[in-house]
Order: sequence, then structure tokens, then C-alpha cells
Amino acid sequence: MPRLITNTKWYGWNAPEGAIQQTKRRMLLWAGINVILSLACGLVPTGVTRHNWVSFAATAAPVALAVEIIGIMRFCRAKDQLYQREFQGIDHFIRLSCLFHIILTGAAVIAAIVSCFQNWTGWLDLLVLLGLAGTGACSCLTVKAYKALPTFEMENPG
Repeated sequence: MPRLITNTKWYGWNAPEGAIQQTKRRMLLWAGINVILSLACGLVPTGVTRHNWVSFAATAAPVALAVEIIGIMRFCRAKDQLYQREFQGIDHFIRLSCLFHIILTGAAVIAAIVSCFQNWTGWLDLLVLLGLAGTGACSCLTVKAYKALPTFEMENPG
């Protein structure tokens, strides 16, 4: 069944192809670092990772990270010109998932700081705390790079 598209405008990213490709590579790199840091923080057995609030936030954050990665992959595979619905889908996937990931990792970092004061078990606690902050920073860098790309809206040339 054919889709009925009422908005015939085209949307996309208005930057040189090299800049768009560089942004895509950076976003993929930060997503890869984000996954590695998330796995490393989750696998280190410390007092911080056993704290209930850290566990809750750090367990929910990879869900937002997965959606962030889906948005990045959709962005990497996107055409130069998209319909409004497709463009906004990619835009929302990246912006909102990064925001949720930053909020969840921020909550995990705050809970980890509290956990360090309540039950210090060694220097691995500090490394996990820094790793959690690093995952949030990767999402911040991802959304910053994406927002730096100018967008366009134009009438259907056909």
C-alpha cells in the first residue's frame, strides 16, 4: 500500500559532504567508546556497582544508549534528502536518547558519589565513577556534534 505523504518538502543536513561524513565517524566512535565504558562499568564488582540507586540508573542507561546507537545508525544510512517524518525520526532518536542517557548516567554518577562516601571499597569505586561520567560525556559529545550540523528545508524540486 503506498504511503500518503502530505508534506512534500525535503529535509536534510546542510553541510559539505566531508563534514557530514566526519560527524558520522565521530558519532560512531563516541558510541563505540560509550558501549565499552558501559560494559566495563557494569562488569567491575565494586561497592559502587552494588549500590541500589547506581544499579538502577546504570541498568536503565544502556537502554537509552541502545536507542542512541539506533539513531546514529539511521543517521549514517540516511539519504541526502528525506521526507519530514524520516528526518524528524532520526533527529528525535538522537537528541532524545542522548538526553535520557545523560540524565540516567548523571543520576548514576550522583548515586555513585553518595555510595563512595557511604561505603568506600577501593580505587575501583573511583574508576567506575569516572567511567559512568565518561559514558555521559560521550553522549554529550554525540549530541553536540549532531546539533552542530545545520539542517535545511526546501520545496520538492520535482
